[in-house]
Amino acid sequence: MLIGLYEYSIDVKGRLFIPAKFREGKNRTFIVTIGIDRCLYVYPNEKWSKLEDKLENLPFKDKSEERAFKRILLSGATEVVADFQGRILLPYNLRQYAFLKNNVVIIGVSNRIEIWAKDLWNKYSKTTKALFSKHANSLEI
Repeated sequence: MLIGLYEYSIDVKGRLFIPAKFREGKNRTFIVTIGIDRCLYVYPNEKWSKLEDKLENLPFKDKSEERAFKRILLSGATEVVADFQGRILLPYNLRQYAFLKNNVVIIGVSNRIEIWAKDLWNKYSKTTKALFSKHANSLEI
């Protein structure tokens, strides 16, 4: 399971260090794509394979919506391989989409990694803390 929050900087070449916990074993190949809320989703290769299986069985009743969803998700996707220092190269178009300039937050969200511009993450986490509290109370966490 991918969990935790880490803060890093993107270098001038667009490379970002991926925490060692997220690169365990043979996890050196990742698929990066656009995410919801202007972050990037990063899937270890084996997790992406499971997502591809789900994409083949989407429950859309409207085929045009299914095509649109797949087109947006997959057209933004790219495969990246971590170098021996644990860095991946984030394509320019994905950095632009997520407003990634220098300081970023990397979070583990169960089956995927999310990369956020630090200021966007701070704003997002502040606005969703009440929602977290509400659901944590109902789950008795």
